[in-house]
Amino acid sequence: MSMDLPDTEIDSPERFIRTAKIESPQIGGDCRIRLSDLLKMEQETGEEHMDAIGLGYERLCRDGIVLLITTNEVTVKRFPVHNQVLRIVTQIVGSAGVHLYRDFSFFCGETRLVRIRQVSVCVDCKTHHPLRPDVLYQYGVFHRRTVPLEERIAKLRVSAEQPILGERPVRYSDLDMNHHLNNTVYGDIVEDFLPEKYRNWHKVQINYIEENLLGDVLKIYGGYREKSFVLYGENKRGRSFAAIAEV
Repeated sequence: MSMDLPDTEIDSPERFIRTAKIESPQIGGDCRIRLSDLLKMEQETGEEHMDAIGLGYERLCRDGIVLLITTNEVTVKRFPVHNQVLRIVTQIVGSAGVHLYRDFSFFCGETRLVRIRQVSVCVDCKTHHPLRPDVLYQYGVFHRRTVPLEERIAKLRVSAEQPILGERPVRYSDLDMNHHLNNTVYGDIVEDFLPEKYRNWHKVQINYIEENLLGDVLKIYGGYREKSFVLYGENKRGRSFAAIAEV
């Protein structure tokens, strides 16, 4: 799943690097970083990158555009630990249909500990209708590249025959700037409902399907699939997210 930029583009605006220290509030009961905090670091890095090239949230909103994450695929070689200083490298990979691909690599020294492949889509900020990636390419910052089929993330399909595991209400503190359940909170939901065996996961994929609003109650379903565990959540409007964890 590698699409590194050519050497001539290493210092291009499509690539961004920041450092971050793992603080104690990011560490969970098993003495490793929570999935939700990895997703927060990913989101913060992406936002800092877009701000640095003049295409931050406020600028895009003025132009009628919002970027929504549709998938996160997190692969962990070794979990970051308390007080570790990470170098987080992100780069734009390309597009496939309406979807934009971006990679995040979390390094300690020269060792890559975590890799996140993010898929997002541009939508109209008023109607939330999907927009073609051309709306970002028009700024002249990103190069047009088509992500090869073998590099794309397949849509996660989970049957509706899984047993119910519990419920999770959407609270005020869960909301993001768009007044929806923040993408990072799904990391907590996934880890909260995983069986104990799968809490030591090393790969998780989350597909964001339907936005959740304040007052929604997610019914969480899940079950075993070969060597993995699958989850999905439903609100009153239908399926909201699906996830799979592998050890």
